[in-house]
Amino acid sequence: MKTFCFTVDDNIRFLKEIIENAYNSIFEHPYLAMYKRLHEEFDLKVQLNLFYRTEDFDLSKMSSAYYSEWEENADWLKLSFHSDFENIKPYEFSEYDEVYQDCKKVNEQIIRFASPSALAKTTTIHYCLTTAEGLKALAENNVLGLLGLFGDKEKPRTSYGLVENEAVRIREGEIVESGAISFASIDIVLNCFSKQDILAKLEKLIDQNGIRVMIHEQYFYADYKNYQPDFEEKLTATFSFLKYCGYKSSHFEDLI
Repeated sequence: MKTFCFTVDDNIRFLKEIIENAYNSIFEHPYLAMYKRLHEEFDLKVQLNLFYRTEDFDLSKMSSAYYSEWEENADWLKLSFHSDFENIKPYEFSEYDEVYQDCKKVNEQIIRFASPSALAKTTTIHYCLTTAEGLKALAENNVLGLLGLFGDKEKPRTSYGLVENEAVRIREGEIVESGAISFASIDIVLNCFSKQDILAKLEKLIDQNGIRVMIHEQYFYADYKNYQPDFEEKLTATFSFLKYCGYKSSHFEDLI
């Protein structure tokens, strides 16, 4: 079966706004309302990778009043650890304790306000960089898989300290197990390209059994300096193309 995974990095603002607006449902927020529409149209599964804190808000302030709603939708909408906050390469040189504690506190809050069912077993670490000790800390927080950036043949790169022969296999579309964690490549960061370029890039990937696409939360908001008014249009075009090509949406954790 051909599958695609969809994840979203840098999430926290929508949670802050749910509390500020005292919504009756999490899906009253336009960001989550959009994902619900896409889920209903494409049977889309969504994973939102969370920061713990931002200015004037952290996950401990998120109300548990929506717990049952998160739990009821956890088959398609999951949350996971991304980083403590928005900073550059936060775990590039971090040892075990920092990564372990940062991941643990995000996971605990997700379980508290959204249920254990809503906690994803995979994630993408902010900037995709960790030490070997950092990987051990993630594994001991029950992280089973990591999506990262591995470039392509023309512009190769690696993530999470993996060696090049592993990165080559990942670049070619494989899911590679290394130690206690499985790794795969994010094939397209959707906010980096126009809708037309996204479709052209997807066309080159349709021989792969698995495709992974990602976007960042902040580009959804009109007051963000790099706001993309076609945010939802890009997603709709992406999922329409993948569905047409026979791909089915899946969480990464269900493939490992």
